[in-house]
Amino acid sequence: MEKLFTKLLKLLNFTTNSEDEKRPEIVTTGSIVWGVLVRTALIIVLSLTLIDYFDLRSNWWFILVLLWFIVAFPAYRKYKEFNDQTELMIEGIICGSCRHFIKSSQLCGIYDEHVTEDYIPCDGDNWEP
Repeated sequence: MEKLFTKLLKLLNFTTNSEDEKRPEIVTTGSIVWGVLVRTALIIVLSLTLIDYFDLRSNWWFILVLLWFIVAFPAYRKYKEFNDQTELMIEGIICGSCRHFIKSSQLCGIYDEHVTEDYIPCDGDNWEP
């Protein structure tokens, strides 16, 4: 049951599980989009239920405010942070200049593993400019 809650928490924080417990959580564009979809579904179901229960049909704008502050704005900030981290990675490590580096997911195309500043999948052996 604890694993379910940690997976849900990671999903709502726009992160995915890393394969190795020692490495940090992974943020990709896919995890951000999936987190937005899950948060949007939860907010819509919860708010429509509360609006029906308390008969607040004239306050439909409340759903839009919740969607902005709980879904859209945090996703925008996480995506901006992800892009800044990717730009630093492109400038700072050897994988950033390799032709196999997939920028949208910070992934090595050959080894299909996520690249971090501390972890380079090929150790520079398969680097191609």
